[in-house]
Amino acid sequence: MKQFAATMKSDIRSLVLLVATILLLGLTITSAAEEKLPTAWNSHDFQFHVLNTTAVSGSLWICGTDEAIAVSSDDGQNWEVKHRTPDGNSLLNIDFVNDSFGYATGTGGIFLTTEDGGKTWLSRSVGRDTILQASFSDSQHGIIRTPSSLLFTPGGGQHVSVVSDGQNTDDIKHFPYTFGLVALDPAHLGIMIKQGSAQYEGQRFLVSSDSGKTWSITLIPDSTIYSFLRVGGQYWAVGTQVIGKDKPGGGHAVAAAFYSSDGEKWTHANSDVSACQLEMCVACKKEGCFSSNGLITNVFQEKTTYSEFPSNAALTSKWSRSNSTICFVGGNLQCASLKQVDQAKNAEGPPSPVAVSPGPLGAATTNGPQCILCQMDRMLLDKGAQGAFTIKLTLAIAKNGIVTNVESEGAPTPEIKSRIEQQAQQWLFEPYLKNGERMNVKLNTSVRVNVIKPR
Repeated sequence: MKQFAATMKSDIRSLVLLVATILLLGLTITSAAEEKLPTAWNSHDFQFHVLNTTAVSGSLWICGTDEAIAVSSDDGQNWEVKHRTPDGNSLLNIDFVNDSFGYATGTGGIFLTTEDGGKTWLSRSVGRDTILQASFSDSQHGIIRTPSSLLFTPGGGQHVSVVSDGQNTDDIKHFPYTFGLVALDPAHLGIMIKQGSAQYEGQRFLVSSDSGKTWSITLIPDSTIYSFLRVGGQYWAVGTQVIGKDKPGGGHAVAAAFYSSDGEKWTHANSDVSACQLEMCVACKKEGCFSSNGLITNVFQEKTTYSEFPSNAALTSKWSRSNSTICFVGGNLQCASLKQVDQAKNAEGPPSPVAVSPGPLGAATTNGPQCILCQMDRMLLDKGAQGAFTIKLTLAIAKNGIVTNVESEGAPTPEIKSRIEQQAQQWLFEPYLKNGERMNVKLNTSVRVNVIKPR
């Protein structure tokens, strides 16, 4: 318990130092190249609502309502639907382990896999609970997060077990938010668990090296990790680390990236992370991280590379990229051109999106529409306001659980109002049933956010 208390204090101190850094450095990064990017973003509309996106071998993939999966092999210009079931479940996540094996998961326990590069998708059964998050290393070994359970499977979903059943129960209770799931290989499984739902919260790693038979809690000392993912056959963690604690005045947080083969022993990456220092590198994918709203910084290689794109106030953490295009999922799918650049410089722009975890494990259910994903960044930067605010929301929810309209009251500035409504527009609910039939429904709710003025 003494060790737990000490590490908790370290995490809190790291968070305070991180917030101080953000306040002092309210800037974003953009390219030093003289050529200007085109400002146009192209919106794409489909017969289904897009909910997520990924990329593999230069192709862009999307998934969404109606169990829909589509692919673009020409940088988002044209899309081919590979799987769709009208009025079916909603696919919340899609990912590929390699050029052949991929998977998609979502509501009603839907679990689709492909072993031919996405040409065909087959359904598997892992129960009826919505799969909020999933990570598989191959067709058999993976980790699954439902609203109430954290599970692993050594048999492609046919047999599932509770992660760390009887072990580390208190740790999971103190860190109930599953921020990143990584099935590295058949033996190595890892989960980043956090105290709160946002990227800047304190974290631990729950790891197994024996296919889930035993689990242990590990951490990277004095760190706040924003992203935990698999790149090049290794675990990667990107965030900040406090240095200089023994010097007069205490320490300060610096951007940092780490990699590990087992989740227990971590090594500092040698790649240049200086572009991450101002806004920090957030919303990481294997192709890089947002180091600003307008720049992707790829630290997962020996030499850091940069790709510039037009900034967009509606940018979200659900994004993917090919060599020349970036796409993200907001109210719809938007895509724009990417340009490789050699370096980065300071510039003003909208803030980068902060990834947010699903709700805590085992959260109590409430009457009325049940939220599957109601992610909201609770700490916002704004030049025109400061303090804690309760914002009332009125949501129109369609039969498939998609939010079709958001109205808000109580936001201190138009910018905060817009950002809150953009985030709420991405919420997803279980279909509301009346007499066994799906119904449109209106929901009144509220969120409380903290607004900080950048200096």
